[in-house]
Amino acid sequence: MPGLDWRKSIRTTISHSSAAIVLRTRSFGESDKIVSFLTRDFGKISGIAKGALKSKRRFVASLEPFTHVRLAFRTRRHHELCFIESADIVRGARRLAFDLDRYAYSTYVVELLDSMIEGQEAEAAIFELVERTLERVDSDPDPPVADWLRAFEVKLLTLTGFEPRIDRCARCQRPSANGGETNVHFNPRTGTLLCHACADGTGMSVSCDAIRYLAALKNDTSPAPAPSAGEVRVILQTFIAHHARRPLKSPALLREILGV
Repeated sequence: MPGLDWRKSIRTTISHSSAAIVLRTRSFGESDKIVSFLTRDFGKISGIAKGALKSKRRFVASLEPFTHVRLAFRTRRHHELCFIESADIVRGARRLAFDLDRYAYSTYVVELLDSMIEGQEAEAAIFELVERTLERVDSDPDPPVADWLRAFEVKLLTLTGFEPRIDRCARCQRPSANGGETNVHFNPRTGTLLCHACADGTGMSVSCDAIRYLAALKNDTSPAPAPSAGEVRVILQTFIAHHARRPLKSPALLREILGV
């Protein structure tokens, strides 16, 4: 941004503070960074951290991806980039540098969030969901498992207004969990189900066990019997592919390296 007078700009800004999670960073010039955050109070924002590449005192480890910080920043009207004043660590990503599984899981959580949310539209509940998931992936003594990602996907889709309507047949309105059927047809474009009697050849044939399992993930319960992990993954990620704002790269990495 040639010719921009940062000192004059700072004098015309408004100060804000919020809990935030670092999503991604990139270098800007020789000494600065541009950082994207998910904040609890202001949705998704991006800002410039002056001197972050060179300073040994400012922003020490606090601008690393997946870190939960207390963010202080200034905004200017009609400008997308804010000025990052400080970022104090609330929860650091302690295990991710040494654990490929945890790093891959966290990368997917952040990429999915980033692809489903634009601008400052995220509500506080989305911040809480992302923070809970990242904290669990990084800190839980047990290795991460695929169900953690599936639960995150279901809950994020609900909070962003893209929740698939899987409780009943879209035509006859018969509840999907009843009727003695073993399979229904799921349309990943519309996010709706058709029972066997109403099926018209469109959509994916999926088990009723998988549908019940998805409903249970949303409600934090554990149904039995559990369907195959692969079936649930395909249902959700095929649906997400139709509704995400940009293609996701991390699911291929998760399948290739971890099989989830």
